[in-house]
Amino acid sequence: MPSASQWDYLQVAEFCRLHGREEEAVRRAEEGLWVFEDERPDERLVLFAADALSKAGRSANAEAHLWRAFEKTPSLHLYWRLRKFGGEETRARAVSFLEAKQASGARFHWFQPSDLLIRIWMQEKMFDAAWAVARKHGSSPALKDELARASEATHPREALEVHAERVVLLVNTGGNAAYAEAAKLIARMATMRSKKEQADYVLGLKARFDRKRNFMKLLD
Repeated sequence: MPSASQWDYLQVAEFCRLHGREEEAVRRAEEGLWVFEDERPDERLVLFAADALSKAGRSANAEAHLWRAFEKTPSLHLYWRLRKFGGEETRARAVSFLEAKQASGARFHWFQPSDLLIRIWMQEKMFDAAWAVARKHGSSPALKDELARASEATHPREALEVHAERVVLLVNTGGNAAYAEAAKLIARMATMRSKKEQADYVLGLKARFDRKRNFMKLLD
């Protein structure tokens, strides 16, 4: 397959599967992974190969391909596929790997290892661990917002702090759309604490942003 790409190998493998040639599908998928083993893996080809190998009774090979891909370009999808093979041992290995990468200052393209660590702990519903990583290494505002919303029931104090930061950002941004989003978030916060705490919070917002009339109308 001259000048082929990983995508080309995936297309051929899928074609073979579609026509009932499962062994050929496995062979083509593995060939593609071997040809491009020194490049950034195409996650779609990796996942296809892992699925095909598992169905063929070659789970150890499937897991090996997934680990190679994860250690080059880790992702939540790859993590969950690995998790099915190794359970908590897989989690421990993946977490150790990402912690070591974070300590070394490594980055994976556009994200830090700690970002994926937070997402893993979120998916595992282990919010103490997720917040510990966020506090130690920080995170993007979007990811912190996701963590806050996901853990409102278990970590209301942390979630309220993040929501309050988001409200200030939205109000300072200005515009009716931002004000409306801030008002919805404020209403959400009311379900997470006492009426007195919420009333004091709203009074503080009114004192701070009293010149923003359209926002004041929404608070009233």
